[in-house]
Amino acid sequence: MSLKSLSTSVIVTTYNRPDALRLVLLALSQQTLLPNEVIIADDGSESETRLLIEQLSNQLNYPLKHVWQKDEGFQAAKIRNKAVRCAHNNYLIFLDGDCVPFPDFIEQHRLLAEPHWFVSGHRILLEKRFTEKILKEFLPIYKDSLRQWLLHY
Repeated sequence: MSLKSLSTSVIVTTYNRPDALRLVLLALSQQTLLPNEVIIADDGSESETRLLIEQLSNQLNYPLKHVWQKDEGFQAAKIRNKAVRCAHNNYLIFLDGDCVPFPDFIEQHRLLAEPHWFVSGHRILLEKRFTEKILKEFLPIYKDSLRQWLLHY
């Protein structure tokens, strides 16, 4: 497989966090390199998550799929595996539904991609009050640089 021929599926795991998922999906629409598809791996969320996905699906600049399973306790690995089976691309990026990616998230993964290797990223944990403000006001932090994020603090 040539790295130039990589097509990317982003699998986003979620459970009853449509507020955070909204920011993640919008952030993925602002990537310097867009995903070929995004698959929501939903571990049993209630209807608010499905409604959000239906609302946003026509507004996003990438195909969006929703893979759901009944809520039978924490089974994130099981729903991720179901999402993998639905993926139509040869490069998979896994993202938690409350981790808002920087604008070059996918591009950086693709630049680091090598056959038969995993690429592991990192995250910045935000203070609880700041997170609540972001979610309440729908602040588009996904458009900000790391420096701008730190200035919000």
